[in-house]
Amino acid sequence: MTRRSLILISMVWALIATACGDGGGASTTGAVTTGVETTGAETTGAATTGADTTTSAAQGEDTPIKIGITADLTGPFTTYGNSLARSAQLAINEINAAGGIDGRQVEVIVEDIQTDVAATVDKARKLVQSDNVDLVMGPIGSDANDAAFAEVVEAGGKLLFYTETYEGGKCNELYFSFGAVPAQQIRPLIPILQEAYGTNAMLFGADYVWPRRSFEIAKPIIEENGGTVVSELYLPLIAEDFSELVQEVRDTQPDYIFSLYPAVWGAALTALNDAGLLESVGIGTIFLGDPDFAGIADLAEGSYTALPFFTAADAPGVQPFLDAYGAEFGEGEIPSGGEGVGAYNAVWLYKQAVEQAGSTDPAAVAEAMVGQTFDGPTGTVEMMPSHHLKQTINLVQAQGGEYVLVDSFEDMDPEEDCSL
Repeated sequence: MTRRSLILISMVWALIATACGDGGGASTTGAVTTGVETTGAETTGAATTGADTTTSAAQGEDTPIKIGITADLTGPFTTYGNSLARSAQLAINEINAAGGIDGRQVEVIVEDIQTDVAATVDKARKLVQSDNVDLVMGPIGSDANDAAFAEVVEAGGKLLFYTETYEGGKCNELYFSFGAVPAQQIRPLIPILQEAYGTNAMLFGADYVWPRRSFEIAKPIIEENGGTVVSELYLPLIAEDFSELVQEVRDTQPDYIFSLYPAVWGAALTALNDAGLLESVGIGTIFLGDPDFAGIADLAEGSYTALPFFTAADAPGVQPFLDAYGAEFGEGEIPSGGEGVGAYNAVWLYKQAVEQAGSTDPAAVAEAMVGQTFDGPTGTVEMMPSHHLKQTINLVQAQGGEYVLVDSFEDMDPEEDCSL
């Protein structure tokens, strides 16, 4: 079990800012480059597709360790996909600048899956079969996660690190979750919503795996806290007409809406506001991080959100992480609240596990992963025997156009029943 101090991480961040050249990494302000093998801080610009930019000096005596990332760099989940890829790249840059993993540089190949399951299958298969990566990270959506799991773990025998908030339930020797799961987010959020607004809940989600599975977990939690589900509604991920939502709120008169509708949530709020309903109903989510909130702050006023990371969190590692992220990807750039810090923590934990195992063999690394701890941006995280992460969950409320920290729940157990 290894614990790295925040002091060491701050030193590495300073080293990265120097290694990235003029402007402290100002050249990496655009989207993440896809299909490119890079080894970190020395490759901050675009490169030719498939070009190997690893030098023999950077490799040392051994070949580089390869990490493949399937990320939604385009499509409805682009905010989350770019946050995943960038946060992983930041950790890789730091590790490479500090000497790599057991003296080996880390090479990263990022593939854009475009929020598409078929593309996820193709890109995951390429990373496993053609690129022969040691580890695959991503993707974002739960349906894409299922597809990647089949290709990477079941067919490919490789490690899959999923860093997004998800519904939980996956259990495999080679699968690890670094995002939050329902017990960590829904359990602390529901009592807050019911205390603030009342006990009649409406469940509103996009019509795919994550909302449907998560709501099945939410229902008993709502009931345990004295609440009642008065309505449950699903719309397409990218809906254009929210009249059904408006009518459902009018008909059932919920005290609050628990929303798992991530892609065009602002449009849904606009429809409720135009109908004169937004001021009469409370809102709670577990997906609306800082980047998404900025564009709909007025509409989201008063709403509550629970995620691992917010800029409002008061952990000592938050500001150094934001400073490093901004230096690498552009001033003012902010990672989203779930998969960003999850990807960052995942890369560092992978480094520790590989070094403990003395190998990149998937089974050996998987065994070494359990029990690893890391002092990340929002506090200490620990990989549990269920292959899910114990971590801090922050709960915020939108007040006056910004998120204000309401409470932090440290060492939240994922409560996943997975015996390996």
